[in-house]
Amino acid sequence: MALSPNAASTLSRVGVYGVTVATDLDLIPSLPPRSDTPDLHVVAASEPIEFADQDLFYSSPTRDPDSVPAIRLYRVEDRFVARFVDAATFSIGSERIEYLLHDDTYAYALELWLLGTVLAFWLEWRGVPALHASAVALGDGAVGFLASKQGGKTTLAMSLLQQGHPLLTDDLLPLGVEGDAIRGQPGYPQMRMWPAHVRHFVDNSDSLRRAHPYTDKRRVPIGTDGLGTFCDDVRPLQALYLPERTDKTSIQIQPVAPTEALKAALRHSFLPRLVEAASWQARRLNVLSQLVEQIPVWQLTYPEGIEHLPRVADAILDAEA
Repeated sequence: MALSPNAASTLSRVGVYGVTVATDLDLIPSLPPRSDTPDLHVVAASEPIEFADQDLFYSSPTRDPDSVPAIRLYRVEDRFVARFVDAATFSIGSERIEYLLHDDTYAYALELWLLGTVLAFWLEWRGVPALHASAVALGDGAVGFLASKQGGKTTLAMSLLQQGHPLLTDDLLPLGVEGDAIRGQPGYPQMRMWPAHVRHFVDNSDSLRRAHPYTDKRRVPIGTDGLGTFCDDVRPLQALYLPERTDKTSIQIQPVAPTEALKAALRHSFLPRLVEAASWQARRLNVLSQLVEQIPVWQLTYPEGIEHLPRVADAILDAEA
C-alpha cells in the first residue's frame, strides 16, 4: 500500500505545497514536520460521504475499462466531493478533507490522488493556481521548468540538484501571490523518474520502489537518505523555462514574448478542465498574466541525450548569474 491510515489514529503535522496539514495518513514521501496551527486536516471519513447525482458538475472523459469516469466532481453545500472511479471518494472542505477508500486494490492510488488532483484543486479553490512544472531554488529565488509529461522538467531539475541547488518541487508548482510578487510554494522531497534516468543519477537505482504498481517510474527521495537537498521555503520565482529537446548540439536560451508566455503557462497549468468546470478560469488567468508580466520566460533548446545535461545546467546557471 502506498498510503494507509495511521494505526494509532494520531495526526501528524506536515508541510506540503506551502501549507501545514494535520493528517492520519502515513505517506511514502517523508514530508517536513510542522508545529504551527494546521491550515488543513486530511482524515479518514467516519461515515459514508454523501452526494447527489444532480450536483455533478464535472465528469472526466477518461474512463476505466468498465467505462466509469476517472473522476467525477460534485458540489455539495459548502464543499466539493471528488469520486475517483468507484474506488475512493474525497470530501473537500475549506479546512478539512475526508477520504474514504471503497476498493482496497486502489489503496496505492490514494496518495497519488491526494498529492495530485485533490490538493491541487483545494489550492485552486483558495486562489493558488498550480503549474505543471518542476522548480529548483537558486540563491534567494527559484527557477521553474514548465512542461508536460516527458517534457524534460524533472531531469533538468535533477541536473541542477547535482550541482548543489535544492529541489523546490517536482511536477506541481503552486503559485502564491503576495502583493506584487509571485512565489513558488514547495512541494515534497521526492521525484519520480523513469529507470533509464534513475540509473544515470542514482547508484542504487534497483532498490528504489515504483511510483505505483503499474508504472516503471521510480520514487527518488530527496534530502535525508536521498539525493541532494530539499527547499522547504516559499521562494520568489525569478524565471520560467520552456524546455525543448532537439537533435542539435547547441544550447539556446531565448526570451519568450509575454503573449506567447501566457499561452504556454495556460497550456501547462494544472487541472485546466476542472478549473474551467468550476468557473475559476478568470481568476487563474489574472494570476498567470501577472506572472508573465513580472517574471522572464525563456525558451530553452538543448540537445537530446542525458549526457548533455551538465552542460545544460551550466548554461542555465550562467543565464541566472
